Parts: sequence; structure tokens; C-alpha cells
Amino acid sequence: MKQIKVFIFLFILFLIQGTVMPLIPMNGLWKNLQFIPDFVLVALLMIAFFGSLSWGLKYAMVFGFLIDLTYSTVLGVYAFCLVLTVYCVYTISRWVNMNTAMTLLLSAVGVCFMQLGVYVIYLMIGLTDQTFVDFIQLRLLPTVVLNALFAAIIYLPFRRYLEKITNGPEN
Repeated sequence: MKQIKVFIFLFILFLIQGTVMPLIPMNGLWKNLQFIPDFVLVALLMIAFFGSLSWGLKYAMVFGFLIDLTYSTVLGVYAFCLVLTVYCVYTISRWVNMNTAMTLLLSAVGVCFMQLGVYVIYLMIGLTDQTFVDFIQLRLLPTVVLNALFAAIIYLPFRRYLEKITNGPEN
């Protein structure tokens, strides 16, 4: 039962990042910026930090392929990058004290790692022609800010829920 609630939450985040976010108008000063919601990634990192690494990796594979099937022309790029990002950032998290600031910082590092991984793969196979400077200025920085704000919003309730279902009795 506890896995079903986590899956439903991740699926809702998947729907939000793909349907609701593109509807938000970015006019004027922000029209050239690319805000890419990686809400599923942020939640997967928190699942790995405060729940279980195996849960995080399994969900990363499932939702990575779901993102690939829905939004990408190349199957496996997001699945690979999501799993690799969750594993690498979780490994870093084992060396530090996981307080609020460190969780938000590692979530931002995870978003950077994920975006860079997808950009490099797409650049190597010729699916993007965006320069690296444009990628950093127009896509990476706005994406990190957006996802760090999202991480700050869900941090406390999601951490409490994950710790409850990980350490508590079966629901």
C-alpha cells in the first residue's frame, strides 16, 4: 500500500511537469529562458535519501522510460540519466549530513547532472544544436532555480512521509 501512494505521487508529478508547466506563460523578460520541470527527479532523489535507494532506482527506471516514451524521440536517454543521477547523488549524500540545506543543494546538483547528461547525449547524436553557453544561460540556470523552489516546497512533508513509511508499521 505504501508503494502505491509513492507511485501515485510520482505519476501526478509526471503529469504536472508535462501538462501544467507548459501552460504557464513566460512573457517579456523571461521569454527566451527554458524552465524545465524535473519534479520527478527531485522526488526520486528524496525517495533515495529518506526512503530507500532501491525504491529510488526502480522508480527512476520506470519513470525514465515513461518520460522517454512520452516526450523523447530516443528511447533510453532519460531512463539512463535518471538512474545514473539518482545513484550518483545518493552516493554523495552518504558523505554529508542530510539537513534541509544539503538536501536542497544535492537536489540542485542532481538537476544539473541530469540536464547536463541529457544535453551531452543529445549533442553527441545530433538532436540539439544549442551551444553550451546558451544551454547554461538559457536552460540550466532557470531549470535549477525552478526545481530548487519545488524541492523547498515539498521537502518537509515528503521527508516526513518517507521516513514514516520506511520506519513505521505496514499501512
